[in-house]
Amino acid sequence: MPSLGQVLLEDASGPVYPPPMINIRDLSVRCGRCMNFMTLASYAPRDGWNAYTFECETGGCDPAASRTVVEVPIERDEFAQKHPDCGGSCGTR
Repeated sequence: MPSLGQVLLEDASGPVYPPPMINIRDLSVRCGRCMNFMTLASYAPRDGWNAYTFECETGGCDPAASRTVVEVPIERDEFAQKHPDCGGSCGTR
């Protein structure tokens, strides 16, 4: 027969943590050409993903060469879930 302490440990459920989330507004993205920060320029939904496009803030870098796309799985995209009416892109246009 197990001890009382062992029974309590086996019966107790562990902490339940929410799944990890990604909030695109919490990221800082730097340009690989000039090392300045990039600005969130656009949003596009893709199959199972939300794609956020960043462009260099200085305007001196060629957007075609310095543009960065960050894809976030839909189920982990906290910003898009909190702002479903705009698809996560409110305030970026």
